[in-house]
Amino acid sequence: MATGNLPGQSTHSPSGDRLNSWKEIAAYLKCSERTARRWEEESLPIHRLPHKSRAGVYAYRGELDAWWNDGHARLAEMDRDQAQHPRRLAQWIAVTGVVAVLLVGGYLVRARLTRGFPSAPIHSVAVLPLQNLSHDPQQEYFADGITDALITDLAKIHALRVISRNSTMQYKSNPKPVPEIGQELNVDALIEGTVLRSSDRVRIAVQLVEAQNGRHLWAETFEGNLRDILSLQDEVAKEIAGGVRITLTTQELTGLSGARSVDPAAHQAYLRGIYELHGMTAERTEALKSKSLERAVGYFKQALADDPNNALAYSGLADAYYDLSTDYRAPLQVMPLAKAAATKAIELDDTLAEAHASLAYVDFSFDWDWSRAESEFRKALELDPSLPRAHAGYAEYLMFVGHRTDEGLQELHRAYALDPLLPASHGDLAWFLFLMRRYKESIEAARSVGNDDHVMALSYAELGQSKQALAAADRAVKSTQGPVILSQIAAAYALAGRKDRARTLLHGIEGQAQERYVCGFNMASAYALLGDKEQAFVWLERAYRDRSD
Repeated sequence: MATGNLPGQSTHSPSGDRLNSWKEIAAYLKCSERTARRWEEESLPIHRLPHKSRAGVYAYRGELDAWWNDGHARLAEMDRDQAQHPRRLAQWIAVTGVVAVLLVGGYLVRARLTRGFPSAPIHSVAVLPLQNLSHDPQQEYFADGITDALITDLAKIHALRVISRNSTMQYKSNPKPVPEIGQELNVDALIEGTVLRSSDRVRIAVQLVEAQNGRHLWAETFEGNLRDILSLQDEVAKEIAGGVRITLTTQELTGLSGARSVDPAAHQAYLRGIYELHGMTAERTEALKSKSLERAVGYFKQALADDPNNALAYSGLADAYYDLSTDYRAPLQVMPLAKAAATKAIELDDTLAEAHASLAYVDFSFDWDWSRAESEFRKALELDPSLPRAHAGYAEYLMFVGHRTDEGLQELHRAYALDPLLPASHGDLAWFLFLMRRYKESIEAARSVGNDDHVMALSYAELGQSKQALAAADRAVKSTQGPVILSQIAAAYALAGRKDRARTLLHGIEGQAQERYVCGFNMASAYALLGDKEQAFVWLERAYRDRSD
């Protein structure tokens, strides 16, 4: 039976044992500072020092214990009334839930606060970056990895729209009020929480917050062994589904059950790989992005050396190899490796949507196996309807192979809705509209997504608006060192009549080619616009040799 004591608290904490900041209070309560501040509205005993120039706060452990235990006492009283007032109790449970300590599958589930009714049904959620309570910067990868895993598990629930980690991770360094985040991401609820890892134990605390008004709806703490981390993550997702009052289907329950135990060392290497893979987008230069992807490959290989049957590591490895293709390495060098890794991941676990999406991208852009690409994209979306890259890849297939333009654009907009703050990472609407020769629409899309200047330059040039094209090209050239984008800017200069600038850019890219891979197709296109057939064919030969996409 639950005692009601806070995790890790002493049962004889003296009232004079003072906590002198929100940080200390939150650490004692095993929650985020934002949650602790919100709990003040639930009569959390907080004291203030108004005489200071910046009002400080403090709390006594004994008073926090009493506040916590008082909630358990009220629940116990309601339990005693069950026999006399069964209907009243049922109504009360529907509003507040039951706070209990349960041992489930070898890990601890501890309900924190009462459950409340949301103001409106919850159909969309965003998982904010879970805070690392270890206060060790070297453990950030672990908290971010758990955040990613929770997003992936929740995305298996078809009744929920789950925002991509690309958008939610931006609030890690730029926190904002809950209603503002909810409006920016267009979601009904936010999930926030903390992760604490100590040796081979993991504690995950999560809270469900109504986005419209910041009202706390539900909170629980989960604790278990590192070997059972996958099962622990699944249980968190199932409990969140209950918190938003969604009944899981049999298929969804199956997908969130029966996770195997993991080798702790292998799983930590996998999480480090995910940290590098996803963190690549935040790097400032092309060289740093490339190094981050190479480190990801190394960590995934390390995970597989420790656990050869780790399907997640194979899926991550496939993604890393695919992301290296064209921008940093020749497709012929890495795409077969991506295909082999994705195929092995699916062989080990056919339910991994990311692996099916990775295989689909290889089929689409490297093997040119259109029918299998469509099949794999559809399979990925069946498993994870909230996977932006699967929507974007399927959109590209529909537009350029299936010739179903309107359907493709709808699919791309679905990807954007799932990743509203970094949509271009999953498919550039402006670029696709340019390729479809819808130049005016391309310019508008480039502006709405964030001034995609190199696409604007190309579209203006095709429309014969040289002045605007050159202005956009001048802006674009200052913001990138990547040869793919630079060669497209060179093409814009050539189309707009500034062949001298185009040649200068192309000569600079040829210098880069002495030290790194450069995509031959884009270079060939630029030289063709300059009328330099000899150089165009030289680069086309390279493109053919490397299987450039």
